[in-house]
Amino acid sequence: MISHHNVFIQRSECYGFRMTPILIGCLLLILTYELIKFIFKRPFNAPPCIPRLPILGSYPFLLWRNYNFPHFSIPYYTKKYKSKIISLYMGNTFTIVANDYKSIKEIFTKEEFDGRVTDTDVIMERAFKKQLGIFFIDGTQWKEQRRFALRHLRDFGFGRRHDKLEAEILDEVLILVNSLKYGPNNDSEKGVLKDGKALFPDILFPLSANAIWLVMSGEKLNRADHDKLRKICKSAMTFQRGGDTTGGAISFMYCLKYFGDIFGYMSIVNGTKGITDFIKEYIKLRSTTYMDDEERGFVDRYLKKLREEEAESTFTDEQLIMTIVDVMFPALSAVPSSVTHILKYTMHNPNVIKNVQEEIDRVVGTGRLITWDDKHKLPYTEATIREGMRIETLTPFGVTHKAVKISTLGGFTVPANTSVVTNLAGMNLDPEVWGDPEVFRPERFLDDNGELKKDLTMPFGFGHRVCAGETFARYMVFEMFSTLMQNFNFSFVENEPFRIKDKLPGLIVTPKEAWVNVTARF
Repeated sequence: MISHHNVFIQRSECYGFRMTPILIGCLLLILTYELIKFIFKRPFNAPPCIPRLPILGSYPFLLWRNYNFPHFSIPYYTKKYKSKIISLYMGNTFTIVANDYKSIKEIFTKEEFDGRVTDTDVIMERAFKKQLGIFFIDGTQWKEQRRFALRHLRDFGFGRRHDKLEAEILDEVLILVNSLKYGPNNDSEKGVLKDGKALFPDILFPLSANAIWLVMSGEKLNRADHDKLRKICKSAMTFQRGGDTTGGAISFMYCLKYFGDIFGYMSIVNGTKGITDFIKEYIKLRSTTYMDDEERGFVDRYLKKLREEEAESTFTDEQLIMTIVDVMFPALSAVPSSVTHILKYTMHNPNVIKNVQEEIDRVVGTGRLITWDDKHKLPYTEATIREGMRIETLTPFGVTHKAVKISTLGGFTVPANTSVVTNLAGMNLDPEVWGDPEVFRPERFLDDNGELKKDLTMPFGFGHRVCAGETFARYMVFEMFSTLMQNFNFSFVENEPFRIKDKLPGLIVTPKEAWVNVTARF
């Protein structure tokens, strides 16, 4: 005889067995619902959002469409969502991306977006594990340091005309011209010059580095020491390339640093160290010889400030080093990269080279070097430079901004502490604005009278966070490119990587190193 107790147990076990699939099914439905909600969730009144995954955020969706250059993935989503402002997640960080002139300029001009992402491990790693420099800091410290840097850098030719500096730079330009015409002067130059060929962008490194070093120290390295300048430029390029697609993941998954250089971590660290070691060596030497009545360059001016400041000041030896690093980086890597990109595009469009050289021959001739005073007389040459900087946007996503408080952008709500990205490449390649953005056509920057029109590309940013070195960089790019066009003809070397697509991703887009045939025009 079966007891009531046993029957109850048997029935319970039977019901339990039957209920288990139902419970599992309900649990899976709940998990699926929560996952879908997670994938598509966005803050209130936020722009349309690219789906996201746990841990990685939206990053895989960008890489899936273009692994090496994820900024090229953005236009797909702007078309899909029919919005020039979209959002995404970098890891768990909510980020808004602006892709048109109006919204990008709004970001540049509104104080609410003057913040920077300052506390990621990678940024701290490059700056003695502190918030230093002027690129990746904000608030009172940024305002104080930037104000001091701009005020005193201008006195040494950074940001305004300076006859002595321009004369010194022209001497360096002449060294470049003579090197290309007559070949290497020493063993170190044989690595960048041989048999009528030059290695780009490396051949441009000494000129770029010596020009900015003149501003910093008031002195320059002679031709025999140019190899030191090439090394710090290579360090800057290493750092920039360390921030490629894989390096970008380190910004929100810092554990990836333990994989060595697979994700670019060691490139970022070693690239920075190559520059800081050079600067620290000079500051150490200069600190022992500097006198208060001497002010040869910006370093001297800052050393004087350090002697006047109290212990709690934001002016420190480490801050000096990182300020110099931040100011020098564009000159060491961005300037030679820009000139090389422009040269590459003109070589693929020989009619452009013909027009540039005819203009230079007509206006300047061949009896002297081109100077900054010639710029306004050479509109086609300047238009060619602008077109090169448009079609190959050096910093596709610019430098990330951060909303310091709740704000709006294009009618959307931007929560405080939101990362805000200016997709300059998307704006500069927008067919709605440019018509044929993939075509290299300098004429688009000229009016019917052949005069320059307004430049809408904003390669150096705008507003409060505009690149402090814009004037200096524009001068260097113009001087270097126009001088090359004035004095030389260029042709491709067989099997060398100088195609349009031969470029490398990173914090900036850099050209692959390549040999180019160089022939003197006269």
